[in-house]
Amino acid sequence: MMNKNSKYYMKHLTLIVIYMTLLLGMQRAWQQIFALPEQPSADAGVLDLRGWTFKDAHSLVLDGTWEFYPNRLVSESDIRSGAAGAAVPVEVPGNWKDSLSGSSLGYGTFALRILVDQPLDEPYSFWVQQIQASSRIEINGRPLQAMGQPAARKELYHPMAIPYAVHYLPPEGTKDMLVLIQTANYEHGEKAGISYSIRFGAQSMVQKERWYSTSFQLATIIILLLHALYVCILYLLDKEHPSLLLFALMLIIIAVSIAADNDVLLFLVLPLNYTWGIKVKLLSYVWMVFFMLLLTYKFYSAQAVSRAFKVYSLLLLLYTLCLCFLPIHIVLSNATIYFSLLYMIPPCWMFVLFGIMVYKQKKDVGFLTFIGSSILSGVIWGTTVNSYRKNLPFYSIDILAAIAGFSAYALKQYIRRSNENRQLYEQLLQADKQKDRFLMNTSHELRTPLHGMMSIAQSEYDKKRAASPDEEAGDLELLVRIGRQMSQLLDDLLDLTLLRENRMVLHPVPLSVYTTAAGVADMLRYLTDGKNLTLHVSVSASLPRVWADEKRLIQILFNLIHNAVKWTEQGSILVTAEEADGKLLISVADTGAGMEEEALARIFLPYEQAGGQDRGGLGLGLGITRQLVELHGGRLTVESRLGEGSVFRFTLQLADEAFFTDEQFGRMEAVEAPGAAYTGRSVHVRNKDEEPFLAGVPPSPSGLDTEGAELKILAVDDDPVNLRVLATILHEDIYQLTSVLSGEEALIRLEEESWDLLITDVMMPGMSGYELTRRVRERYPVSELPVLLLTARAMREEIYYGFQQGANDYVTKPVDSLELKYRVTGLARLKQTVAHSLRLEMAYLQAQIRPHFLFNALNSIATLSTIDLCQMQQLIEAFSSYLRSSFDLMNTGTLIHLKQELSLVEAYLYIEKVRFGERLEVKWERNYTGLLRVPPLILQPLVENAVRHGLLSLIEGGLLTIRIEEEEEHVRLAVQDNGRGMEQAHINRLLMKHKDKSSGIGIWNTNRRLIERYGQGLSIQSRPGFGTTVSFMIPLRRIE
Repeated sequence: MMNKNSKYYMKHLTLIVIYMTLLLGMQRAWQQIFALPEQPSADAGVLDLRGWTFKDAHSLVLDGTWEFYPNRLVSESDIRSGAAGAAVPVEVPGNWKDSLSGSSLGYGTFALRILVDQPLDEPYSFWVQQIQASSRIEINGRPLQAMGQPAARKELYHPMAIPYAVHYLPPEGTKDMLVLIQTANYEHGEKAGISYSIRFGAQSMVQKERWYSTSFQLATIIILLLHALYVCILYLLDKEHPSLLLFALMLIIIAVSIAADNDVLLFLVLPLNYTWGIKVKLLSYVWMVFFMLLLTYKFYSAQAVSRAFKVYSLLLLLYTLCLCFLPIHIVLSNATIYFSLLYMIPPCWMFVLFGIMVYKQKKDVGFLTFIGSSILSGVIWGTTVNSYRKNLPFYSIDILAAIAGFSAYALKQYIRRSNENRQLYEQLLQADKQKDRFLMNTSHELRTPLHGMMSIAQSEYDKKRAASPDEEAGDLELLVRIGRQMSQLLDDLLDLTLLRENRMVLHPVPLSVYTTAAGVADMLRYLTDGKNLTLHVSVSASLPRVWADEKRLIQILFNLIHNAVKWTEQGSILVTAEEADGKLLISVADTGAGMEEEALARIFLPYEQAGGQDRGGLGLGLGITRQLVELHGGRLTVESRLGEGSVFRFTLQLADEAFFTDEQFGRMEAVEAPGAAYTGRSVHVRNKDEEPFLAGVPPSPSGLDTEGAELKILAVDDDPVNLRVLATILHEDIYQLTSVLSGEEALIRLEEESWDLLITDVMMPGMSGYELTRRVRERYPVSELPVLLLTARAMREEIYYGFQQGANDYVTKPVDSLELKYRVTGLARLKQTVAHSLRLEMAYLQAQIRPHFLFNALNSIATLSTIDLCQMQQLIEAFSSYLRSSFDLMNTGTLIHLKQELSLVEAYLYIEKVRFGERLEVKWERNYTGLLRVPPLILQPLVENAVRHGLLSLIEGGLLTIRIEEEEEHVRLAVQDNGRGMEQAHINRLLMKHKDKSSGIGIWNTNRRLIERYGQGLSIQSRPGFGTTVSFMIPLRRIE
C-alpha cells in the first residue's frame, strides 16, 4: 500500500504524462493539418512533376539532389552553351561544405530542372525560407528576385538572409522550368547554401500557407507584448514585486526571438542588417532562457540566487559583450558550441529546480510540471523542425502553454498572497478593534481604581491642610494632579475609540466663542504659574455665534491651549477669532519651541508628538482635535517654524439666527446643520452616504413627582437661547421658572424673593457660575438653597471645582430633558422637604406642651391644697418630674435610654390617675430589664392617645396595659386599652394622615420616625367596643 509521499509523486508523474500526451498530441495534429503530400524527390538536378495537379493542391518541397556549380555564378545561357562547366550533386536542404573543399565560405549556383505538364491559370510560386547568406533566383533565363547581393568577390557581396517568395508565370505550353539560384556566403561559418526546404506550388496556395505562418507568429508576438504591457503596469503599481518586471522582460524577449527567427518579422519593424539580425536572434534566445531560469529561481526561493547562477550570469554577460562587439564571421564560426552551452543549461537547470520543488512538495507545483512539460515539448518540436526535412508553419502552442503556466503559477501565488494579506488585514482589523475595545475596557477598568486613589489622596490632602494650613502638602497635591492627568489620558483613549468607530455624537447649538474661549483660558491659567508666560484671549463679544457642540468646542480649545502652554516656556499665548468667508476662524498662537517640517506632517497622527514623548501624554490630543473640528464641518491647520512658535487655526460654521425663533424652540423642530442631523436633542454625525435618522424620543417622565407646591426656580445664563431651551423643558405648571442673564442680576433676585433652586451656567462672562455659587454659599447653606450647575464638558477638574464652591449637583449639556426634570425636581423638593421637616418637628414638639393639660394639672393641685396636703405634695412632685422629663427629651439627641422614656410616662399617668381616679386603671407588664435605647418621645404619645381617646372617652373609663417583652432579636413595646376602639378605615387615616394636617400629629409622626429608623412602623389592632392595641418593635442590635 503506497504511503502519502508515494501517492504525491505518482500524482505529479501522472500529470506530466497527461501534459506531455496533450502537448505532443497537438503537435501531431499540427503536422497532420499541414503535412506534405507524397511527392517525388529531385534526382540529379531534375524533379519530375508531370501528371501533378497544382490547382488547389498543397505546396510541395523541392528537396532532393540538385546540381551545384561551385565557385561559379552561372546563368541559363552559360549552361546551354556549356560555359558553366561540370556540375556536382548536392543535397537540398543542406550545406555545400563538401562541394567547396570543406568550407562553408564561398559562392556557387544551385540548379534544378522541374518537369510539368498540367496547365495552370496562375503563376507558380517559390517560397524560400533561408539561403545563406545572399541569393538571386533565375527561372528559364528570367531573373526574378535577389536577396542581398551574391558576388564572386567579398567586396562586391552584400549579405541578407530572410524568407521571401518569387512568382513565375511560364509561357503557354512550357513543359519544364530551369531554376537557378546563385548564392554567396562570406559570413556564416556553419551554414551555407539552401538551409531549409523551398516550397513550390500554385501562387494562391503558397501565399495562403505563408499567410498562416506569418499570422501565427504575429498573433503570438502581439499576445506576448500585450501580456508584457499588462505585467509592466502591475509592476508600476506595485514595485515591491520585482518578479513582475522579470516576467515582463521574459515575455518581451520571447516576442523578439520569434520576430527574429522564422519569417524574420523583426526586419519589417527595425532597419537591421544581416549582422545584427543574427546577433539579435542569438541574444534573444540565450536571454530568454536566462529569464526563464531566473523567474524559476524566484518561484523556488525568495532568497538570493546561488553562486552557480551568478557564474552563469557572468558568462552570459561576457557572451553578450563579445557578440555585440566582435565581427559576425568570428561570432558565427564559434556560435555552435557557446550558444548551445548557454542555451541548453537553463532548461536543464529549470527541470532540476522543478524536480526539487516537487520533491519538497511545495504548493502549486502542478503548474510547474506543466511549465516543464511545455518546455520539453518545445524542445522536441524544435528538433523536428530543424531536421531539414519538415518545413511546417510556425507552431506557437508550446510557447504559449509555457507562458500560460508561468502566468498561472504567478497568478496563483498572487491570489494566495492576496488571500493571506486579506486574512491578515481582517485579522489586523479584528486586532485593531480588539485593541480599541481593550483600550476602552481598560480605560473604564482603570478609571475606578484611579478615581479611588485620587479620592484617597484628595481626602488626605484636605485633612492635612485642615489640620495644619501652613504646612506644605506638595507630594499629595502632586499626586492628585498626576491622577487627574492620567484621568485625562483615559478620556482621550475613549474619545479616540468613539471617533474611530464613527460613534461620536454631536449636540450642536449656537455658541459664543468669546464666552467659551474665556472660560477655557481661565481654567488653564494656573498652568502658567512658574513660567514667564502670559495667556491672553482677544476675542470680540460681538462676533457671530458658531454652530457647534459646546462640550466638544471646549475640548478643542482646551487641547490647543493646553498644548501651547505645554510647549511654551516663556513669551505669550494669544487666542483670537475673526469672521472669514462665511465662517469663524479661531487661532491659537504661541511663541514656543515650534516644529520642523517633518514633525508637522505627523503631529495629527495618533500617538505622535512633535518633540517625542519626553513631555508626557500619549500624543492623542491634536489628532482628536482635528477629527472633532472636521466633524463640525471645519478644518484644522498649523503653521510653525522651529524656535519661533506655532499657530493653530480652525474654522467653524456660523449659526444662522433665523433658524432659532421662539416658535421653533417651542416645537423643538429639526434644524439642518452641515454634515449632521439635528433633532432638538442630539446630532449624529454621519458619512455622506449614510441616511439621516432621528434620535430617539426620551421616555415619558411617568415616575416624576409632579404633586405638591410649585417649585420656584431661578435660572442664570448669558445666552437667551439656552434660557429658552430650559423654559421649554420646564414648561409644566409645577415649575415656576424665572430667567436672568448674569450672576449680578441673580444675586439681586435672591435678595428679593425666596427660591427653591438656583440653576446656573458655568461659562459666563463677568461673574462665572463658579463665582456665583461661591457668593450664594456665603449667605445660604446647602439645604436652604440648592445650586445646579450646567456644564458643557464634565471634566473632573470642573466638577471638583464646582463642588468646592458649594454646588449640589451638575448636569452636562446638552441637557437631557428627562434627566434635567428629575434633578431639578429632586433638588427643589429637597429644600422643601428640609423646610417641611423643620416645621413638622417644631409642630411635634409644640404638641407635647398642651395648655389644657397644664391648666387641668394646676387646677388639681389647687383643689388638693384645701383637701389633702400630702397628696398635693405628691402631685406637685409628679408634675415637676413630667415637666422636667418633657423638656429634657425635647433637647436630647437621636436616642435615649428606655428608663428616661418610662419616667415621663409614669409621671403623666400619675397626674391623670389623680385627676380621674377610678376611671383610669394602669397595669404594667415588664419582661425586659436590659439597657434599651429608643428614640425620644416614642412611647409617651401612644400612652396619652390611649388615655384621652380610648379610655376617657367612655364614662366608666377603663384599663390601660403597658407591656415590654423581649422576643428573640427584638423588644416589643405595646400600649393596650379596653376603650371604645375604632374602625380599620380610621386606623388607615391616622397612619396615612397628610403631613400638612395638624391633627393626629402624634400617631403619624411616631409611625414615620419608626419607619425611618427601623424600617418598620406601628402595628395597630382595634375593634369598635373592644379597645385598641398599639405596638412596635425595637431591634436588640440597636442597643449601644
